[in-house]
Amino acid sequence: FLISYLIIHVAFIAIINIPTTSAFAFNLDTKVRVEAGMSTPITVPPNAVKKGVNLEKYMLLPVEQYALVPMPLDATLSRLENGSKSDFELVVPPVEFLSLKVQPVVEAEVRLESDRVVITSQKCTLSGSPFIEKVKLNERFDFKIDCELTWVDSSVSSPTITTEQEEGEDQGLSSFIAAKTYLSVEVDRPVPFNTIPRRVVEKIGNTAMRISIKYILKSFLKGLAQDYSRWAEDEDYRKFRSNLMVKEEAVSFATPEV
Repeated sequence: FLISYLIIHVAFIAIINIPTTSAFAFNLDTKVRVEAGMSTPITVPPNAVKKGVNLEKYMLLPVEQYALVPMPLDATLSRLENGSKSDFELVVPPVEFLSLKVQPVVEAEVRLESDRVVITSQKCTLSGSPFIEKVKLNERFDFKIDCELTWVDSSVSSPTITTEQEEGEDQGLSSFIAAKTYLSVEVDRPVPFNTIPRRVVEKIGNTAMRISIKYILKSFLKGLAQDYSRWAEDEDYRKFRSNLMVKEEAVSFATPEV
């Protein structure tokens, strides 16, 4: 989700007034580099560790279950066909710009480490209006994005007590999920943007991306927090996740190698 909506900004820049000749020589000389971070508070239920529903356990669930995390704005997330268990495909609903329609499809890898979740991607394909293929829009940008999700779970570690909190007070809100993202985009500047000094375009791009990434991070973390709350409070939902994993493993085991 995060990757796709950032790419839309690049697409809109590349769409406007692109010459429609049959030969193209792209120069990805405009570079945008953005770093952003954000966190969201999490309320951990009482006796979460004893019940097995603490935040750390949720964040360390198998990465395949990320397909169940709700995506904002009706985006869909699914396991990548013929990919590994850590490969995902995210499809963003089409976005209309003037008379053009753009739909990003992103392939990303989600990797689980002992103290963090790492999401990376270097592949985004834009589809939609025939104009996208006509001007070879997918060849006009390269990008790379790395996102790290970390967390503090006060139910398994001693949180720092602030001046506003006293010893013995409920420390649930001391738990949180944090995201840190690094984005790199290289773009071929079409006419008339190639007449604008590159530093000016890069400054505008950095500002636009930074605003976008903060908005998207906030939405993504909100969805993740809501999913944790449902998982922690709804035993049927936890069973559904577990049963889904068992079914996938059974199908994988029964499928012969080619």
